[in-house]
Amino acid sequence: MPEGPEVRKYANALNAALKGRAIKSLEARTREARAWLMENESRLFGRRVLRVTSHGKHLIGLIRGGFYFHSHLMMWGRWQTFSHDGGRSADHRSHPQAAVSSVDLPPLPLEKDRRERARIVVDGSAAVLFSAPIFDVGEGDPYEQIENLASLGPDVLPAKGKFNTREFRRRLLLPEHLEITVGAALLNQRILAGLGNYLRAEVLFNCGLNPWRLVGELNEKELRCLGRTAPELSLRALVLSATAVEADRERMRSDPSLVYQPGREYGTRHLVFRRTNLPCLRCGGPIKQLRQPTYRGEREEVVGKQPEEERTRIVYFCPRCQGVK
Repeated sequence: MPEGPEVRKYANALNAALKGRAIKSLEARTREARAWLMENESRLFGRRVLRVTSHGKHLIGLIRGGFYFHSHLMMWGRWQTFSHDGGRSADHRSHPQAAVSSVDLPPLPLEKDRRERARIVVDGSAAVLFSAPIFDVGEGDPYEQIENLASLGPDVLPAKGKFNTREFRRRLLLPEHLEITVGAALLNQRILAGLGNYLRAEVLFNCGLNPWRLVGELNEKELRCLGRTAPELSLRALVLSATAVEADRERMRSDPSLVYQPGREYGTRHLVFRRTNLPCLRCGGPIKQLRQPTYRGEREEVVGKQPEEERTRIVYFCPRCQGVK
């Protein structure tokens, strides 16, 4: 599932391609969005996109006149931007700041891919949503219209200002959360918006925390570490597509015993995530993985009940460094 940094990259790309441009067409294949557009699409024609941003794993586009579009990528969704009339736009995949530099993009395909879920065409460019089950379009404040948006916790990558550590701690330490594990709590988007499986594992490792510790057992030092490390690693992932610092990445590049496949950059991005049985870069012991039950709030963005296997997630950890017995 794309996490906060990946969704922010998509938002940056769409903002570069759509902001300030008039809508020529907006199509959707999700049921509710398609029904709304059947009655209202003409009201969107010619209106300019004000901005596209993200909050945690949610992408939100605001359209002049009080309209909006919204997506959640779930496991497999992705956005792609296109040139619509030979213009130039941004390639967001290599670096988040690429949204401010122009590079060639492929022309918008006339034939629609069966994986398309939405297509937004503006003067000069376009954006297409692939494989995502959640896409909404409507009128009003999206935080009032879209279920779950209003209840989201502070964004781990705030668009403006600093990360709201105080609100994160307030939500984390609510009485109903004290008896859940910290590993599950960090996936609860109502506590902290934007963390998923890789960021959760990396934050816990960097803070030396056992994922099975209860929230109510955390001391002040550990709480401060969570409030500092979660936004720090998220920003690093946004900028560098990695949570490991360059010194650690260089160690993994130069020592074949530290990675599964030497020469592949992906294997150097993280310290514990997907490094099962490889040596820990801090203590040398083997990284392990186990399934951990998730707090039910971690699935609040999914429509309908989930199969039992969806109620656990793999957590990666170093038993020595994180005190897991």
